[in-house]
Amino acid sequence: MKRLIAAIAALTIIIPGTDTADAAIIAKPMTQIAQVDRAASGIVLSGNQILVFGNREKNGFAQLVSGLALELSCGVESFVSAATTDIEGNFYLVGAASNQNVGTLPPISGVLNPDNVQSDPVSSNKSDASMLCMWKFDTTGKLIENSNMQLETAVIPTSIMVDKFGITIAGASYSNPGFNSFLLNWNEKPTFIGKNSTQILSISRANDGSVVAVGQSREKLLDKVLRGKADGFLAKVKNGKLVAVQRSSDLNASRAWRSSTSNLLLGGNSNSTAVITKFASNFSPTWTDRYPSNGSASTANVGNLNYGAFYSTGAIRALPSWKRKGAIILLTFDSNGKITAASYSTASKLNGLAANSTLGPVILASGFIYRA
Repeated sequence: MKRLIAAIAALTIIIPGTDTADAAIIAKPMTQIAQVDRAASGIVLSGNQILVFGNREKNGFAQLVSGLALELSCGVESFVSAATTDIEGNFYLVGAASNQNVGTLPPISGVLNPDNVQSDPVSSNKSDASMLCMWKFDTTGKLIENSNMQLETAVIPTSIMVDKFGITIAGASYSNPGFNSFLLNWNEKPTFIGKNSTQILSISRANDGSVVAVGQSREKLLDKVLRGKADGFLAKVKNGKLVAVQRSSDLNASRAWRSSTSNLLLGGNSNSTAVITKFASNFSPTWTDRYPSNGSASTANVGNLNYGAFYSTGAIRALPSWKRKGAIILLTFDSNGKITAASYSTASKLNGLAANSTLGPVILASGFIYRA
């Protein structure tokens, strides 16, 4: 379980750059609105309610900003790794759990492991986490549903969405050695992408009902071959089949797309440089920018407003007024990629970004919640 939870925290296109911002824009300090469990690693919004989630030694947890803590137990040991809301505002959280199983499975090879996280064997009285677990809560914290779904191999779910098509979950699946990626509707057979070095890290729904999956890959997908050490990718899955792929590559670099939105605003990284790119529905990039950072960018979208956040380690070319190093910065973009607002926090680690029409952009950072 330790290596699975560690893996949760671990995981060449010519594009027009933005490089524009109103010279008068000054980054303003964010407002701290709540303190939560420092183990919280993700955030999701429903109206004016904020929920964070994370993992302790044996099980996952969720916490509302009202202070109500929700224990997320499932199987022998379990973790939670992704969350979303439905149209009615209910919270859905997904993770995985171990079952009783005699024997020891080997550690998962670190194929997509840029931080060189060391894996360890599973203890002899547990299997790998091969059972998907899902929890549904209303905005008061009342448990509505707790379901599980047994899969054939160990999995780490990384993204979930709930819409008129049902409950769709994606993530990484142990393929001995390495990871491939899985995509499924709840209680239906999964679709797998890749063989041993591909991970889906985020999903969204296209207008035609297909699923757009983004992530990282070190192997050929359809006719698209590896160009860097690891490439970011966008993939369209329709009726259970992979039908289109676009790769994002830099020579001798490890790239990944780690967040996406319904309008295809993607956040990711090229080595330690944060990257934000807006794609069209045909997967052609419309604008992009890169920022000195120590990790990936996260993205969110509300209407015509696009948000990107990352830990800044230097000057930002598109925001001349920004001189601070070692701070989390939240940028607001218009539809053309021009920066229209900026705010920052001096917290040491960005754990998550979420946004809705009620609260605007909200970040989780080092056990605190901030608003722009």
